[in-house]
Amino acid sequence: MKLKGKVALVTGAGRGLGRASAIAMAHEGADLVIVSRTPAELEETARVIMDGGGTVVILEADVGRSAEVRQMVDTAVETFGSIDILMNNAAIIGPLKHLYEVEEGEWDRAFAINLKAAFLLSKEVIPHMIRQGSGKIINVTTGMGEIVMPPFGTYSVTKAGLIHLTRIMAEELKVYNIRVNGLDPAVMDTGMQEEIRGFGPAVLGEEVFERFLAMKERGELLSPDRVARLAVFLATTDRVTGENGTENHYRKFGYTGG
Repeated sequence: MKLKGKVALVTGAGRGLGRASAIAMAHEGADLVIVSRTPAELEETARVIMDGGGTVVILEADVGRSAEVRQMVDTAVETFGSIDILMNNAAIIGPLKHLYEVEEGEWDRAFAINLKAAFLLSKEVIPHMIRQGSGKIINVTTGMGEIVMPPFGTYSVTKAGLIHLTRIMAEELKVYNIRVNGLDPAVMDTGMQEEIRGFGPAVLGEEVFERFLAMKERGELLSPDRVARLAVFLATTDRVTGENGTENHYRKFGYTGG
């Protein structure tokens, strides 16, 4: 087991990539702390982990609020004694509007979940990792952080910030043997993708809608279970830090799981 004796904290673990990654890490022997705002989804993830013989703690929390972040990290450390792996996966897709139409509250909420949360969680976890002399931080990014695709402007800007946050933290923390990398899952067959298609051409535009719909119909969407193997790789390898990309990008660093 590659992660035996390690403790992983995964946000947005109730579904999609967060759920799949938590289960995959537990399968490799890690103790899990899983976080979401939806207890019922967390309970289902926890049930799968425990049925496989794993150990897991459920925390219902808003990752965009500093007090709740501090409490979840304290709980993880009090329960397991350390945090070896932090996976910043929680995200929201909206608002799907042109930037000039976005309300201030919508903008603030997107940044709180998609970018600020990664900063807050890392800020709380890093002192523990420094003390133990090692750690892995995995930030779930997206190719949309590097391209222009209206009406995903707000989401894209938050993820662009997350990509740069990843690179800066990696440079700052390599002296402490803490590896920080970005995981771009490409386009997965998840609830978020279903939600996006549900907006239809009226919101997405005909071209973007047809592109997403065609990927689904052609069976091109990746399964979260497949991408979770890359999360396990980034949680275990010491060969890479400050990188961001899909599974193909990480093959040059020895990834073979896709």
